[in-house]
Amino acid sequence: KFEARMNQLRYAELLCAIVVNAARANFLKIEDAIVILDLVLENKKSRLGTEASIVVDMEAVLLRLLIPEISSTKKKLEETKIAIDSLTGTTDTTVFESYYRASAAYYKIAGPPEAFYRTALALLSYSVGHLRTQEETETLAVDVALAALTGDGVYNFGEVIATPILKNLDSSANFSWLAQLLRIFHQSDVSAFVSFCETHQEQFASQPALVARLDFLKEKIALLALMNLLFQTPSHARTLPFQLIAIRLQLPLDAVEWLAMRAMALGLVRGKIDQVNATIHFDWVQPRVLDHSQINHLILQLDAVSDKSKSAFSLLADHTVDLI
Repeated sequence: KFEARMNQLRYAELLCAIVVNAARANFLKIEDAIVILDLVLENKKSRLGTEASIVVDMEAVLLRLLIPEISSTKKKLEETKIAIDSLTGTTDTTVFESYYRASAAYYKIAGPPEAFYRTALALLSYSVGHLRTQEETETLAVDVALAALTGDGVYNFGEVIATPILKNLDSSANFSWLAQLLRIFHQSDVSAFVSFCETHQEQFASQPALVARLDFLKEKIALLALMNLLFQTPSHARTLPFQLIAIRLQLPLDAVEWLAMRAMALGLVRGKIDQVNATIHFDWVQPRVLDHSQINHLILQLDAVSDKSKSAFSLLADHTVDLI
């Protein structure tokens, strides 16, 4: 047969495109489309091979999620993850894209937001530049933004800021405000966040995920501001008084110690709290993806360290000349 002489991965992509588009256009019932793909896997899996079989399997998962079948798709994704991890040699990116597309669709329905966020970033790394439709691209951009904002454990906004998909939010008439909010969190600007909430109440209210986690967002921006404060502070000067932290983070003085303990518990910072002197010594802050302005600030810090090292070297040289 002609199909047997084709590249099996391309054959799988073509087959899935025909079946899925027929289902979306209501020429096929979703259940019938799933049956067709399952029969292909049952009868031709040995010929298709692992990679093509994964592509067909993941398209069937996407169709099942439209019904939706949650429990069966979760099990299928877990099995496919094992197959993905066992792939060796050069593997077509289409295979990884199909898996992460199905995983992202599952976590969008089942949650949690942070799992969707991580999976969506992986999807973007394999599908950037060739998402299926403009509508899909904008929808994914909105979903990633909301997951980054509301997801537990997501404190590295440089990752999502660096993705090309953010441009879709910037150019969107309905969601450019969401791109602005992402940048506020990336910049860890508490004042800008407070102002944004006051001036964008209608847009905020249009997203139930943001409304439901407003208190969490306030905590997250405060934690990010603390991390940014430490980033901007030279390592030798990271013993900070409660009063300074309260002013910079716009917090009540009695909330500073709790926020510091919260940051330590989340693994965002490390340090010791001195309740007697009302200071906190920080000796580590979680690394983040930096933008150009943050990199320039880091360069200035490194230049300052270099200048101090040169001064110390010159001083030692002047005072030890008689010993050489």
